[in-house]
Amino acid sequence: MSEDFILDEQTLEKLAAIAHQVWMEGKIRDGWRQGDVIDKVNKIHTCLVPYEQLSEADKESDRDMVRGIPRILDMAGYKIVKK
Repeated sequence: MSEDFILDEQTLEKLAAIAHQVWMEGKIRDGWRQGDVIDKVNKIHTCLVPYEQLSEADKESDRDMVRGIPRILDMAGYKIVKK
């Protein structure tokens, strides 16, 4: 498995911010808007803000998603290598 590949903190933070932006764009495209509560029926979400404005817990969720990318790629037969 690609566990030997570890993202440095700066790269992890940059990729987490990009992942959040992609998630946000998808939500907005699907008609979601920002609000004070998460309301799936009315398509309202608290995290539809720039990455820098997220709580530390929400940022950590994005970081966890990015940390999982090497494992997902490994399952597909790929791995991340530095140039």
